Amino acid sequence: MKLISIVVALLLLGNLSAQVPSSKNKKAEKYFAGAQHYFQAGENHRAIGELEKALQEDACYVDALLLMADIYRELRNDSLQVVYLETASKLGTEHAAKIDYVLGNTYYRQGKYDKSREHFQSFLSNSTEKNSMYPKAVEKLVQCEFALSLIENVVEFNAVSLGENVNSDFNDYWPSLTADGQTIIFTRLVGENGGSSVTGRFQEDFFISDFSDGEWQPAKPVQSLNTPDNEGAQSISADGKLLFFTACSQSGGYGSCDIYFSRNIGGTWTKPRNAGAPVNSPAWESQPSISANGEYLYFVSNRQGGVGGMDIWRCRLNDFYATGEPRWGQPQNLGETINTSGNETSPFIHADGKTLYFASDKLLGLGGFDLFYSVLTGDSVWKTPVNLGYPINTHKDEQGLVVEASGTRAYYSSDRPGSNGVDIYRFDLYEQARPTPVSYVKGKVFDKKSGHPVSAQIELVDVDKDKLLGKTASDQANGEFLMCLPLGNEYAFNVSKSGYLFYSENFALKEASDANNPFYLDIALEAIEIGNTTVLRNIFFDTGKFELLETSKTELGKLVDFMEKNPKVKIEIGGHTDNVGSAELNRELSHNRAKSVYNYLINSGVEAGRLNYQGYGFSVPVAPNDSDEGRAQNRRTEFKVVSKD
Repeated sequence: MKLISIVVALLLLGNLSAQVPSSKNKKAEKYFAGAQHYFQAGENHRAIGELEKALQEDACYVDALLLMADIYRELRNDSLQVVYLETASKLGTEHAAKIDYVLGNTYYRQGKYDKSREHFQSFLSNSTEKNSMYPKAVEKLVQCEFALSLIENVVEFNAVSLGENVNSDFNDYWPSLTADGQTIIFTRLVGENGGSSVTGRFQEDFFISDFSDGEWQPAKPVQSLNTPDNEGAQSISADGKLLFFTACSQSGGYGSCDIYFSRNIGGTWTKPRNAGAPVNSPAWESQPSISANGEYLYFVSNRQGGVGGMDIWRCRLNDFYATGEPRWGQPQNLGETINTSGNETSPFIHADGKTLYFASDKLLGLGGFDLFYSVLTGDSVWKTPVNLGYPINTHKDEQGLVVEASGTRAYYSSDRPGSNGVDIYRFDLYEQARPTPVSYVKGKVFDKKSGHPVSAQIELVDVDKDKLLGKTASDQANGEFLMCLPLGNEYAFNVSKSGYLFYSENFALKEASDANNPFYLDIALEAIEIGNTTVLRNIFFDTGKFELLETSKTELGKLVDFMEKNPKVKIEIGGHTDNVGSAELNRELSHNRAKSVYNYLINSGVEAGRLNYQGYGFSVPVAPNDSDEGRAQNRRTEFKVVSKD
């Protein structure tokens, strides 16, 4: 049963019973009694009519003013609620302090932080610490001060709509981008059957758009994924080949909402499948974000073992079983640095693998859900979250932000002025909030002889740490691939397929600072045939020396693995140099370098009878020696198939 007291109904300030009408006007009391009846029956608009009559009879009728404010709070009309509360406050009612508290909350919701602060200060001045609401008022006052400090330190922000090819007459939100920024997939709230709704029923569907000729092309529905039910809150992998998303109340699901996935093979999305346990549980799971290297899936859940209501979790994606289901590690709660006693939502892990953007309704901000970022140090320690600031955040709810791989631009959805409902916008992200920039390598893998696409395994390894950073596979239908390359490191990039020589590439990005110059490779894999050669681009020596450097371990291990998987193959290790220095010195240097690789293979268990080595000096160049780039290409170690029987 509803309580008449505004203090009770709005803020649970105490178990006060309905106040005795205070007006001396009998007609006003009669109308007020009628309003009480309608209010308790849930007929708010009829109650308003009776209260208006009461206030016409007695404009200073405090209980009528408070009940009117209560009703407008239920109707989510903060502006009119404030009008009646302010009027009641000026009449010197005994509930003045409590009204101050209510007004403090209402002004805070409206983003009027100076007025909110004023009323909380008034409440605290006229209350004692014994008041059950005193600690909350102190907390609210801190929030006001923090919000005002954000407004006083405006961050750079200029949101630009993605235009009518993406945004529609419906609500468009939850953008998700591929690492190259060429494909966006988002959620649209459309009428039944994908069109305007006659019945007033709406559903969430996926739409996709490609960026070409300097603009986003008309978005199209993803027919193979959309159903008459809701699909939304999606995350597309860096290469655009894997999609995780949320669906609710599905047959065979684990809980109310589960996370599902689909693969893009040759441009077609496969039938969605449940991502399975332990990502999904009997609780609520939603809002997935897959890391660019495919190592972790971040998601939101209200499962047991969390810190607050909705928490952010992650699961390691170890691999996929032969049947296609993901093979997960155990779920990890991101801990109390990220998660609070409130709700944390919409995680987005940037392509750098360590910068997390998310929303929280508990961390200090501007009210509702604010956007924050935090940086991972080590494997599991998160830095204190930083509010993205005003005007990116406002007194409204902000959620669902993603950041391009380059780290310079962000995308989010908003109903800001000028939008048609909820639209998707992009903006330049100010420098302090940017993640580590990430470039990428993109291309195709194909058979050198036939030109047919090849589905090959692709690995990226940090050569300094000999640590696998990511793995993927080229598309079986067209051979396409994309892999992210965080700046500031040196990588070994290897492509392998049974029956072929593996392909080796090196990306030295320790000094690179520009993520806007990606790499494009057409990789022609050569079959294991006599005479075919592979350049080992991650074998390293100091200048003029032949001792293998520690950073060569990754490539050498790849070569050992190749020899173990192809026990009938015999190879020659060839050493090559540029033309700096005499022919004799270069021939000796290349001979010793080839021998160093030979000895490493022998010590790793490869039979000596399957190996030989040769130093060629600069007698077999692959590029002119008249430039630094050409000479670098000529300084190489390679292996050649000499027998496969």
